[in-house]
Amino acid sequence: MVLPSLKILLALYITYALLKFFDFFYQSYDRRIGAIRSAYANGARAIKTFDSVVLILMVVLVTLLFWSGVEYLSFTTGLLVGSTLIQVYFHRFCEPLPADKAPEPPVSAIKLMSYAIQANPEKPWRELVFLTVLFVWALYHIFTQGFGLLWS
Repeated sequence: MVLPSLKILLALYITYALLKFFDFFYQSYDRRIGAIRSAYANGARAIKTFDSVVLILMVVLVTLLFWSGVEYLSFTTGLLVGSTLIQVYFHRFCEPLPADKAPEPPVSAIKLMSYAIQANPEKPWRELVFLTVLFVWALYHIFTQGFGLLWS
């Protein structure tokens, strides 16, 4: 029961992640920035709630992974690659934002980063392509090897 649960949660979460990548390029800047403004309203309560829920999901995924048996080199490599990709992704936004794209005060570091990402979602295109390829590969294997669906 542990392994099927892990596979289902991973498939759903990867699908969500892939949809979020494409969200950048199919929604207008005005719509994206409106959603960000809304997320930071009320002391960023929506973001804090989302972060708490996602952290719990990550604990569940890692718990299921360790419970089902984990190969330490694979896990460690994935952890390091994922962490480094996110770091490099954020580094793409090192130029100052123009005043018309900057958030209204108070401005926290993460709020500024959120606005910078919405203003220029194409900047980390290499990292997005890399993540997309890895997610598609993982989803393919979850469906073919994990669930025995599709062709393999």
